[in-house]
Amino acid sequence: MKTKQKSLISSLYALLSVVALALILTTSCGKNMKTDTPPVAEEEKTTDGAYKVVDVMPVFPGGDTALLNYIGRNTKYPEQAKLNAIQGKVIARFMVKEDGSVSDVTILQSANPALDEESIRVVSSLPKFTPGLLNGKAVPVWFMIPIQFKLQ
Repeated sequence: MKTKQKSLISSLYALLSVVALALILTTSCGKNMKTDTPPVAEEEKTTDGAYKVVDVMPVFPGGDTALLNYIGRNTKYPEQAKLNAIQGKVIARFMVKEDGSVSDVTILQSANPALDEESIRVVSSLPKFTPGLLNGKAVPVWFMIPIQFKLQ
């Protein structure tokens, strides 16, 4: 009788292991399967129709290093900020539209109005990006960049 109980318990454990393994495989494989539903949750889309996260994020021509170099080369330290020894970090947010152009530049973190204004100017001058993609389709994507103003 004890042998039958042990055998039955072993069989139940084996069955539960198989069911658990099947659930794990189904769950993990389901993440990589192509479905009609977008991989980005609807809450990732903002009220203005742009996304925060997409399958392929927008890319500046030449990559992130080229973007930082562009900003460094094209940023002009405001005279008023120099005279008053104003330094700080500005965080700019902008939208990369479906065609790769930059729009809707705003300041998320301000350092000083003069530094903010210069940040908006330089970010607005950025050349077109390779647009972000969601399910293979170009979509508008929000992008953020810090701009550090530091006197030498």
